[in-house]
Amino acid sequence: MGTISANKLGGLGLMFGPVFALVFFFLQPGGAIIDASDPANAQATIGAIVANVGLAKVTSVLIPIGLTAFLYGMFVLQANVRSNGNGDALSRLGALLLLVGVIGWMTGFGINLAIAGSDLPVEQAVPTFGSLYSASVAIGTISGLLAGIGFLAMSLAISTRDDYNKIFALVVVVVSAIEIILTIVGGVNTEQLETMNQLTGICYLVKMAWMITLGLKLIKQD
Repeated sequence: MGTISANKLGGLGLMFGPVFALVFFFLQPGGAIIDASDPANAQATIGAIVANVGLAKVTSVLIPIGLTAFLYGMFVLQANVRSNGNGDALSRLGALLLLVGVIGWMTGFGINLAIAGSDLPVEQAVPTFGSLYSASVAIGTISGLLAGIGFLAMSLAISTRDDYNKIFALVVVVVSAIEIILTIVGGVNTEQLETMNQLTGICYLVKMAWMITLGLKLIKQD
């Protein structure tokens, strides 16, 4: 492993990082499967975390690992774009925005870890962490918006090149634009946050498929 190339490691990060993060995101208490709740409802979500402390701790640690792997792959991809051909400026912007977005998401998972590690009963955890959880939702919204713009910039950069799948990149451009709108709607109207998050999840699946193809291309370049 000490001799593995940046392209191969970055390709693996793009292929498996988003999938790894998605699996544990689904398993996160209060999310899509385990004690599913409206993310705008602090009481319900904190209750789900407190009721599933062990799983909440595991997912809050493992999701950032998947995001870090994905982010490394994006930086390797940007380095390839920078070294040869069009798209350098947009890809630099995209990588920067993705970095800020991932840091924001990790902050949110850190807050979840703090809630899970408090060992407080639900009736005490909700008033204690209610404001902090609400702040994490706001941070997550801004992070999602910046990451969406980052994906938009990165996919626009890739679409200008002949050595990548232009059609797939343009599809991701459209999906990223839709995701940005959904994030804004969910942030402005919290009553729509759960629905917007579900629709954003569909957008994520499209982008995940795109990242897998980009990861395969990076690996094949070695």
